[in-house]
Parts: sequence; structure tokens; C-alpha cells
Amino acid sequence: MATSGRRRAVWVGLALAVALVAVAMPDRWPRPRVVGAAGEEVLRVGSATRAALLDAADRHLETDPARIGHYLLTAERPELRPRVFCREEFVEVRRKGSYLLLGVVAACEELARSGTRLLGGTGFRSALLLTVGRDDGGRFTVREVEEPLDGDGNLPSIRAMFSPEGAQRAVELQEDGAGAHRAIAGEACRVFGLPAGTAVTYDMGS
Repeated sequence: MATSGRRRAVWVGLALAVALVAVAMPDRWPRPRVVGAAGEEVLRVGSATRAALLDAADRHLETDPARIGHYLLTAERPELRPRVFCREEFVEVRRKGSYLLLGVVAACEELARSGTRLLGGTGFRSALLLTVGRDDGGRFTVREVEEPLDGDGNLPSIRAMFSPEGAQRAVELQEDGAGAHRAIAGEACRVFGLPAGTAVTYDMGS
């Protein structure tokens, strides 16, 4: 059954709120170690290469029409000119033929200014595996994005996507994303000219 735009917006807001509360709770029960199954060579990369790879990931996730075209505010409140803001945390890089496999945990939120409010739409935080090549100018560019499954399939798919060591880091970063979402809100406030610390609201009303 289709979900209304207002209900989808509220769901995203509640999901992010629950995630942030979970991050703040003490870890009382030790979790089993997650061991990845991907066998490609893990590469050591310098800080400049790492930054260039993350920049390519950021450009793609913030502007990919295949993703943004399905986002809530873009579809229902285009007059607000919403933008997607992302933060990516590095997990690993592996080589696959002539391409690189960039493992990250990304947090993205679709945000817009509505009067004095910072309005939130679609958002997510997830481990991702990006296939990266170079364009004609030598700049890294994302060719494909692999996402883990939801629910019970999440951990098994993360194991398949990442190396033995990378899977554990991906799971830990995926669970601990409060800082990334605060940074995203802070950047959006600067871009939209809102006071620092303006809270994100998910009420689609004008």
C-alpha cells in the first residue's frame, strides 16, 4: 500500500531519531565480530587518494538523478529547492580489475529551508560499496553503487560486500552515525543561511 508524503517524512524523522538515541545508549552486550567474505586485495592509499575517492563518492551521492528523483521533498516540495547533503566515512579500498571498490559508510539527508525552519525529507545511513573508475580527465568517478539488504539480510550482505577486516568497521560505523547527521545539519544551516543549531523538522506543512 502506498504511503503518503507526510507519513514518509515522519517515518524518516522517527527513524533518524531512534538511530541517534541508540547511539547514545551504552553498549551493555558485546556483539559478535563480523567477518567479511570479499577476497579482493585491500589497498593502502595515501591521504590525498583517500580524499579524492571520498570526494567522488560525495559528488555522486549528492547529485545522482536516479536517487534524488525519488526523494520526498524533491517530489512534493520542489519550490523549496531542496538539496542532498552527505558525509562519508572511509572503510577500505580494494582492487577489481581496472576499477577500485570503495567501501564507505554514508549518511545523507535531503534538506530545505522553509521560512525559519530546516525541513527534512528523505534520509539514510548505510554501508555502501562503490565501483570507482577514472574519467577522461583522470578524476575518480563512481560507476556503480551496491547497498546492503534491509532487515535480516543486512549483516550477511555486509559480509559479502567487505573484506574480513572491513566488514566489522562498516558495521560499527553504520551503527554510530550521530556525529555525521549533526555535521550535515550544520552544513545545511550555513548553506541556507539559518542560525547554527537550527533543528531539522519533518512536518511537511507550510
